[in-house]
Formats: sequence, structure tokens, C-alpha cells
Amino acid sequence: MIYKNITTVRFIDRPNRFIAHVEIDGKTETVHVKNTGRCKELLIPGAEVILSKSYNPKRKTAYDLIAVYKETLGLVNIDSQAPNHVVQE
Repeated sequence: MIYKNITTVRFIDRPNRFIAHVEIDGKTETVHVKNTGRCKELLIPGAEVILSKSYNPKRKTAYDLIAVYKETLGLVNIDSQAPNHVVQE
């Protein structure tokens, strides 16, 4: 599975299970979190996260948060839809 239009940014916080705030070019942006699980041990302030940009004009957010870098584990995919896409491929 290959993600398109990805960018690496810094995680700020997660006000609820559907959205997160990240820092993109010095500005705070609200992004969609593709995993409604807790993820508290991964999504900590300052963590490096990977976003995938969506060009759907009907969306409320321009990006999906798909992965996070954890020092002890490396890159962790938190996209809960990824396994279904991989099996489909």
C-alpha cells in the first residue's frame, strides 16, 4: 500500500478521538485521525507524525494522520483502514 501526498509534521494534541492538532509550517492545523483508539502512548506532544493530504473539497480537514514515529519502535502506522486496503491489493 502506497500513500500519496505525505508530509512529516509535529503533533500538538488530540482534543477528541476523531481529530488532532499538528504544526505545519509554523501554523496549527486540524487533521483527521484515522484511528479512534486511544493511542496515548504514541500521540504525545512533539511527536513526529505523517500526514496524507486529501484533495476532496467536501472534507472538513485537508489531512489524515496516518503514522507516528516512536523512538523505541520506529514508524507506527495508525491508519485502522490500512489492513483492509492491503488485503484488497
